[in-house]
Amino acid sequence: MADEMQPNPFRPSEPRPAAPTEGFGHSRRRLALEIGGAVVVLALLIWGAFALASWGAGLFARFVPASAEIALGENTWDRVAPPSAQCTDPAALAYVEQLAAPLLAQIDSPYDFQFRVVDDDSINAFALPGGFVTVHYGLLQAAESGEEVAAVLAHEMQHVLQRHGLKRILHQLGGWTLLGTVLGFADLSSLTGVAMSLVGHGYDRDQERESDALGRALLKRAHIDPRGMATFFDRMAEEDAGNGLPAILSTHPGSEERAAAARAEGPFVGEAITLPSPKGVKCK
Repeated sequence: MADEMQPNPFRPSEPRPAAPTEGFGHSRRRLALEIGGAVVVLALLIWGAFALASWGAGLFARFVPASAEIALGENTWDRVAPPSAQCTDPAALAYVEQLAAPLLAQIDSPYDFQFRVVDDDSINAFALPGGFVTVHYGLLQAAESGEEVAAVLAHEMQHVLQRHGLKRILHQLGGWTLLGTVLGFADLSSLTGVAMSLVGHGYDRDQERESDALGRALLKRAHIDPRGMATFFDRMAEEDAGNGLPAILSTHPGSEERAAAARAEGPFVGEAITLPSPKGVKCK
């Protein structure tokens, strides 16, 4: 028995257990690395969500039904152009609808365009998603011809047809909404608030240029002289120099640039229709 207890000199000894490496200092370093990694991942997630919204707004817009766009625009319209703000003389709205009629005859869209004229002396007009167009009475007062008013209407209608409002909303909220869906805190009711901001902040300059160009094409299809856009923005440039920036130009390309682009296309080739002047149209 004693011999059996003797260690065998030819037998390799058992390996010793490894010394623990999870000391207090090491644990803190590992925790810091894990927290830092989580922060980086979250930052990348947020950045990716907003980048995706910016890049994919046009793509996402294709999957939004027109009915949803119309519901959003109508709800917003009642807030920014309520009945209490509209011109009480029906002649103002009748005039705008008369000028819009030949334009509407040239388009095929799911939107039932509607118009309102509000009692506001500023030179402005805006369109909301779904086909809701508001004209300030001040614009009718500033315009020298029906062709100028029609040019503004064609421009605003193209914002609707190109779904610029919806794309702006998706651009601003799409990434946040996507992130909120993942993390569970999305608030879709803020869509109306963003839609209302279109009234004050408008669209980006590329969208404005696109609406100008497509608006002129729409004018030509309706046999309306597109030079009304040039003369209107010539006068807006004078207003800009003399009285400060008109509301309609606050987020738009420079009026001189827009007038030059309209003039470069030349007059309508053929027999243009004659539109009534806005002079004498009353608001109340």
